[in-house]
Amino acid sequence: MGADAPTSRWGFRWFSVTIQLLLLVFLAGHTECWRPANNPAAGPTSTNIPNAGWMHRMRLDANYDVYWSINESEVTFEVQVRTLGYLVFGLSPSGHFHDADLIVGWVHNGRPRFQDRHGLANGGSSLDPQQDYDLIGAHENETHTVMRFRRKLVTCDDKDLNITVSTSWMMYAYSASDPLSDADISFSNNPHGSKPVYLMHRSQFADDELPADVKVWDLRNYQVSVPENEDTLHWCRIFKLPPLDRKHHMIRYEPVFTAGSQPFVHHMNVYECVGDPSVFEVLAATEGSRCYQPSMPPLFFNCNNVVVAWTAGSEGFTFPSEAGYPMNRAGGAKFFMLETHYDNPNLQSGIVDHSGLRLFYTSQLRHHDAGVLSVGIDPNWKHIVPPGQRRVVSEAHCVADCTQQALPSRGINVFAVNQHTHLLGRQVQLRHIRGDKELPALVDDANYDVHYQEYRQFQKPVNVLPGDHLISQCTYNSESRSTITLGGLSTREETCLAYLLYWPRVDLSLCYSLPSLATILHSLGIQELHPGSDPVRIKSPPELADQTVEERLITFDWDKNFHTFQEATRRGAFRPLCWGKTQALIDGSTAPDYYAPNATQPLPEADPAVCAPRGTLPPRPATVAKTPHRKNVNGGAAGQSGSVQRNRTVTTTNAPATVPAMTTTTTTATTATSSRVASITAGRPSLSPDSNGQVNNGQVASVWGQGASLNHEKLGPAPSSVVIETPLNDVIHLHNHTAATQETTASQELSSRRASVMHNSSESTAPRLASSFTIILIALSCTYNSVWASGSCSSSRSL
Repeated sequence: MGADAPTSRWGFRWFSVTIQLLLLVFLAGHTECWRPANNPAAGPTSTNIPNAGWMHRMRLDANYDVYWSINESEVTFEVQVRTLGYLVFGLSPSGHFHDADLIVGWVHNGRPRFQDRHGLANGGSSLDPQQDYDLIGAHENETHTVMRFRRKLVTCDDKDLNITVSTSWMMYAYSASDPLSDADISFSNNPHGSKPVYLMHRSQFADDELPADVKVWDLRNYQVSVPENEDTLHWCRIFKLPPLDRKHHMIRYEPVFTAGSQPFVHHMNVYECVGDPSVFEVLAATEGSRCYQPSMPPLFFNCNNVVVAWTAGSEGFTFPSEAGYPMNRAGGAKFFMLETHYDNPNLQSGIVDHSGLRLFYTSQLRHHDAGVLSVGIDPNWKHIVPPGQRRVVSEAHCVADCTQQALPSRGINVFAVNQHTHLLGRQVQLRHIRGDKELPALVDDANYDVHYQEYRQFQKPVNVLPGDHLISQCTYNSESRSTITLGGLSTREETCLAYLLYWPRVDLSLCYSLPSLATILHSLGIQELHPGSDPVRIKSPPELADQTVEERLITFDWDKNFHTFQEATRRGAFRPLCWGKTQALIDGSTAPDYYAPNATQPLPEADPAVCAPRGTLPPRPATVAKTPHRKNVNGGAAGQSGSVQRNRTVTTTNAPATVPAMTTTTTTATTATSSRVASITAGRPSLSPDSNGQVNNGQVASVWGQGASLNHEKLGPAPSSVVIETPLNDVIHLHNHTAATQETTASQELSSRRASVMHNSSESTAPRLASSFTIILIALSCTYNSVWASGSCSSSRSL
């Protein structure tokens, strides 16, 4: 009896402790899970999203701004939306929601809701089995919802769009209210849209103020009447440089449109002009004239060095801090020509235009003078695009002999490229060959959009040396055409051009090529022409004798002979054209035949570890199937902290340098951090305090639906107030908010308590049973709580 007394006392103590814990858990669970919706609790901590020094920005509509920064492995986005409901952000290869890679998110009762989804053919969306977007922070104020999140460039998920240098589309939608169920998430019934973008090569966002002495020069047309009986008009106007007392640098330009005329402006170029100043003075006083017509003043042909190249869809360009285009340099141009290409395919009447370009320039000189080099096919009928073909490749060569003569010993540094085609273009490349080795392409866009032709700005300039060979390669789809398309200036004709912005500026403006006449004749099966015939007639082979070349082009069996034609034009001889500012370095009319270089060291094959493009990824093996979340307790001594991990094979790294980690900046003296110690994989910032005592709150990500949270370490209590910094203080003012940075789920409590019980395996069976019973009651106390309205608990109800 005496021996059993201690056991009884210990049993009673454990029973008493268990009862007290059950009461506390029940009261806490009841209070949290059943808090009225009109009296929401403050989040467990407050989220502050500081200015991250974004690389890029895009306004999708008046209420929706996107910022992002990107490095070699991942991208971080922030969306700022004027709504207190849910928002949708996505990426698509086509600009349609049915094939879009989407996220949906909102803030409810101070707590973030966030999902990785994909569009469906019926116009809806579905939750991705593999959640690849990590929420970094989210909050809302009286007017806006802000979310910051990141993902890998390549996720190996066939529901996601791989982020590459190709053109993609940003998709967006937003609602005035939070969704109550999956059926409430809609695109078409809410403000929505899409815009094309170069995610990796977009012109860098310059939020710095312009220099104090910046000046503006508008080069605008005056009352240009777009013909109603022609689909194409090229208009040229001469301008005189404003009075400048010394050299200046142009650092930015942007388009300026007449209301309603933007759809008709296809491209605008500005050229330097050389020649008799007195004649240009007279021309500058006129309103301009048609370009490339007999009525065009001959001196217009002396304007051939490109300064600005704007094409449809572009918002303009800001030069990098190290370079600017020189204006009023010693011996430089004093006159410039604005060339505007109008496109009126429906022959609309009554269009009078005053559009043009606005140039920003300053006397605060950059380190380098910038230049523009045009590489492409000389507009000519010898550039032939056969009809009815899914893929037609044309190549333009800037030959090694040209770069050898024109470039300095250290070469030029290309910092941006704009590739230009007309309506049939589908893919563009700017290939780079040095000796017998092909280097990585400057541009390689497999999803080119002819309506979005922006300068692509590189994060690091590409060095082009003397003797390098450049190839501007364009791929067309001519399935919509029943007759051949020839090279030319009009939109119905085709072109293949690349404009390269570079430093330092050199005496080289054009580097073109064109297939030789012999190559074209061979590609059409023509062996010999009748000399001196007009129109030009075929002499041999006999079956084509006396046909004109035009008749041969019209009657050629393209379906049968296309591959022979394509092989002949790509491997055949061509004539190069290499022009400096004032003279030809290589004259195509007298130059010998050239051939495409033979790169015996082509680009290496793609790394097999990189996933296949979207839609070609094989099913993921069951042994490596990714779960929405997983908590892993590392082995080691008792009490050693574990780490939260996604089910992904990666190594632990620090936050990328180009995407600054979020830090909580508060006005309170201290921030509770004792419960935040964790080690995070996949490049996420640690929750441990840094050297300044700040805490990175990168573990905010939660995926509601199916009761899952991506990162579910429990955070400490909220500070009393926060300091808010945003990239655009004039657009959105975030203040006095208590947005949640983390959601504690019932499954989280279950996992952590189960881990604790298993770790203390030396304890008696009775306490373990009591603890297990406690866990069951904790789960039951939240059973009726819905993820759509809860402040802390999460059910298994799927969105």
